[in-house]
Amino acid sequence: MSLHFHGEIRNIQYKAFLTEDLPQHSIDEFNINESGTYGKITFKDGEIAFSKWVSPKRTRSYPFERIYNTLNSRTRLTVIPVLKDEGVDGDLDRIQYSTISWMNLMNVHIVLAYYDKARKNIRPLQSAKNKITIQEFNTDVVNKQILEIIEDQQQSSLHWNLALIGNHFTDIYRLALDSYENISKNTGVKVHDRSTQEQYLAIILRDFHKFRDISLRGSKGASIREIQTTHEHEYLSDGMKASFEIENYLGGIYYLTADEVLKEETNDAYVIQESKNSSEGFLPSLSDIKDGLFKLILFANLHYLMLDSVSMEFRTRLKLTGKRVTGTLIMPCDENALAEFLDINKGNYSKREAETIYKLNLESSNNQKLEIQISSNVQ
Repeated sequence: MSLHFHGEIRNIQYKAFLTEDLPQHSIDEFNINESGTYGKITFKDGEIAFSKWVSPKRTRSYPFERIYNTLNSRTRLTVIPVLKDEGVDGDLDRIQYSTISWMNLMNVHIVLAYYDKARKNIRPLQSAKNKITIQEFNTDVVNKQILEIIEDQQQSSLHWNLALIGNHFTDIYRLALDSYENISKNTGVKVHDRSTQEQYLAIILRDFHKFRDISLRGSKGASIREIQTTHEHEYLSDGMKASFEIENYLGGIYYLTADEVLKEETNDAYVIQESKNSSEGFLPSLSDIKDGLFKLILFANLHYLMLDSVSMEFRTRLKLTGKRVTGTLIMPCDENALAEFLDINKGNYSKREAETIYKLNLESSNNQKLEIQISSNVQ
């Protein structure tokens, strides 16, 4: 059984406590291919935080964790490839409008990128015969957009993103297609059929709003598939999966999923929960934890939540489970409860995991409707 909710987001407010130090790069020497997956770009009058996606698909390589690390910076941008073709024996991923909507809501400037260099995959497996690897971005297109964002810092991410998609998406997408044709010639690796890609692009040319509708329908389909799937890193034992139709203040609608939703019997409130599991250790990885927190930010900032046209009370929860955990800790909590939990689990966790728990308590204490639970995955 699954539930289908409707909600509205008007404003995002969030304070992150698990962020990493952001390496600094001068704008004069910045190269997106040589940088890490997140950092700061410094220039004469200030700085801007950046993150980098290696694929436009949100479920690959923790892009949300990378954006999470930039959340406390005043201005943020994220570099996303419009397309990633790994060859006909590999994946083909394209940016979705729901990703753009997510960045709009999170006040993150989008930089559209494309790959123009790659190498043939030399693994002997037959299934990898027509695959490319070690793809590199075209730096000129990336740097041009970054400079424009820096030069007009008064422009909101929403206005920048809408103008970027409306005015430049088609050109950058075509550059990506041209580039993959060249990569195919240079490597001898077949890539996905261009005519299909051109058909997709023709729809965008005719009507940008139709592109949005197509992508959002795809997002809705993905959300429905997601609520039927259990991942090995999730430990789901409490409630039901759910899909959410979320409306922003501009009237745009997009679709999200949560690992599960629980109904509290005492007050008819719902808990929207993301679950992360460590099958052998104490806590899930930091990447998993940050990914879960990022996904909960939009839910925690819902102005209202409705089920069958009836308004519902709700809160969000990040549930972290591990094999080596004894007892249960629910945050935010006072120092005594935290100390008692750590004492019971002495020898089960590392120093870094203890530091993570203290920071998680701060995160749950400083953000509305956010609860974090640590418990055992042993039934």
